[in-house]
Amino acid sequence: MSGGRSAAAILILSGLALSGTGLPVNFVAGTPVILNDNGAWSWFMDERAIVHEGKLIVGSVRSVGAYRNDSASDWGNVEIAVYDLGTGATQRTVLHRHLQQDDHDNPALLALPDGRYLAMYSQHGVERRFYYRFSEPHNPLVWGPALVFDTPGDSASPLRGNNVTYSNLFPLASGRIMNFFRGVDLDPNYMYSDDTGQTWRYGGRLAHGRDGYSPYLKYAFDGVGTIHFVMTEDHPRNYDNSVYHGFVRDGNVYLSGGTLRGKLSETVDVKINAWDLTKVFQGDPDNVAWVVDLELDQQQRPYVVFSVQKDGRGLPRGQGGMDHRFDYGRWDGSAWRVHEIAYAGTRLYPGEDDYTGLAALDPKDPNVIYISTDADPRTGAPLVSSADGQRHRELFRGTTGDLGATWKWAPVTANSDADNLRPIVPKWSDPRTALVWMRGTYKNNHGQWTTAVVATILP
Repeated sequence: MSGGRSAAAILILSGLALSGTGLPVNFVAGTPVILNDNGAWSWFMDERAIVHEGKLIVGSVRSVGAYRNDSASDWGNVEIAVYDLGTGATQRTVLHRHLQQDDHDNPALLALPDGRYLAMYSQHGVERRFYYRFSEPHNPLVWGPALVFDTPGDSASPLRGNNVTYSNLFPLASGRIMNFFRGVDLDPNYMYSDDTGQTWRYGGRLAHGRDGYSPYLKYAFDGVGTIHFVMTEDHPRNYDNSVYHGFVRDGNVYLSGGTLRGKLSETVDVKINAWDLTKVFQGDPDNVAWVVDLELDQQQRPYVVFSVQKDGRGLPRGQGGMDHRFDYGRWDGSAWRVHEIAYAGTRLYPGEDDYTGLAALDPKDPNVIYISTDADPRTGAPLVSSADGQRHRELFRGTTGDLGATWKWAPVTANSDADNLRPIVPKWSDPRTALVWMRGTYKNNHGQWTTAVVATILP
């Protein structure tokens, strides 16, 4: 990949360059760094990437092409890549060998007060077991043995609906670590540790989705004791999803404006439904939503990006998903302000017609977003690369000055010979921005990908 012009230059390019005109083949703003030659992640576990003690630390799952290939030494490996932001050195280690070749197995990472790192991960919906490991102090390349925690379910006859995936770790100021995950009844559940992650207890269910497949959630943490979340009723292939918001604080669940909705369940039973929360976006057959990212601004108010499928009405699975949009919502203290902000392009692959290239909010600035799309974000025109004459997903940086009503777009990648997708912007106290993404070919979440894990540091 060629760095081409500097990141500073790309941000002042004219709108003509949005389609790649005048930019070199495989353009990347800044200097691209390959952290791992092959890795992938889903987007419903966090933090997938962290910056800590001068290092960018990223988890991913390796594929060898087939779903399982015992002749390959590294099929289904859960791996950690570490990029030293000072020296530029990149190293990689295997966190768990041959776990499962599925991008849902990607770990959630947490830096602990004593300098160690905690990684929490699981297989995708085939058991009720979480695995977790601790690194050596200040060294995310050396990890201790895998420990396990089994969540509730019928052990005599395990039901798939009680099996787990998606860890989301939050270190409360009280010292408790919370992990929100998909578990009992395929709903959002939580577990907690009061001894820095050494042992865990099951907590209960956060909320209930529609009795279909599974609701989907993204979370955001204020760093003290409040955990915000947005959720859908179900998987978008099964239901015309809306988007809802609430937050957890001191064992209670609240609506966006602070009204108490109910007590956080301390059992597998739950009385709060997705539709009992504050509605952010109303879905319908022409506007099927899926949450992508959630962050909090300096006033601890949430802002969200989600995808909306526009063309699936009445179509069987595999025939829709050729027109997606990105919507941006921001809580202004009294109401949600939601705007369609960009064309998100076509589905990632047939059958999962709601999969897009995704987007990442800037956690330091609610006026900045990074998106992946194979369409011009302003017009929807296909992005055809001069590298190979094919349509590819490119990354764009969007900026707004009117709370999300209008956006300006600048390319971060252009004229690529592969897709650039699933961006992540980890939290970082530096004025610069670390942008991490997958680059290559992604066919499905069951091991069919060949995607490098790539990063660039933007000014």
